[in-house]
Amino acid sequence: MNPKLVMGVRILFGLMLLIFGLNKFLNFMPFPPIPGDGGTLMGIYATSGFMSIIGVLEVLGGLALLVNKFVPLSLTVNSAIMFNALVFHLLHDPANTAGAAVGCVLAIILVIANKDRFAGILSA
Repeated sequence: MNPKLVMGVRILFGLMLLIFGLNKFLNFMPFPPIPGDGGTLMGIYATSGFMSIIGVLEVLGGLALLVNKFVPLSLTVNSAIMFNALVFHLLHDPANTAGAAVGCVLAIILVIANKDRFAGILSA
């Protein structure tokens, strides 16, 4: 895969994680209300401190991707976060699925680009 493309995707995903992670603490982009059970679940996540943990992981992972250190670790943790965000939005808030879908695509591209570094955990 083209190294410049991989670098661009890594920086874009890193910025995305950093911005959305910081937003969990600074709330500069208010979350739109989520109807029904999804809103209840998100409220529980927010009041329990779960979203703060996710925010810390996103900020650290975003910084790691931006400085190109601990990339496989960041991708392992943040790919799981993006997958869960995608599933949450597909089930509870389909209108706002795009951001999580973009995050998943960027993560998948980076995992494929770094597949040699994941060989141990991807072997049967």
